[in-house]
Amino acid sequence: MGTSNKRRPVVPEPLRGYFFLPADGAEIRLNPTEASLFRLFLAHPEGISAGNLSLYWEELRQIYGQESLYDDIGLQENALKSLCAGPKTIFYSNISRIKKKFTDALGPKRAALFFIHRSPDGLYRTEACIPER
Repeated sequence: MGTSNKRRPVVPEPLRGYFFLPADGAEIRLNPTEASLFRLFLAHPEGISAGNLSLYWEELRQIYGQESLYDDIGLQENALKSLCAGPKTIFYSNISRIKKKFTDALGPKRAALFFIHRSPDGLYRTEACIPER
């Protein structure tokens, strides 16, 4: 029996920052940094360490380029440097804003499936990328 992924958000090509949740009939709008971070975690169900975010620089840069309205590579790289740099304040605040936007749209219980959270193994991940069985 195959698996389905009813909770995985759909990212429509022409609409930057929009995530459609077909199972909930909801639409979530994230800014370019939030959307890039969320899409990165959707692509990595194995999880990512906050301290190793810079190891995903090229992938994150590519995603951010798709999400950002700015064509200026310097502006894009500055946004990513602050996300990946030393103190993880920007990383944590983006995770917190993503959580709030999903909670506002879906309510706390349903939104929890989409949160980027720290797992017991110390890695951050979202259940939204794990197929439902």
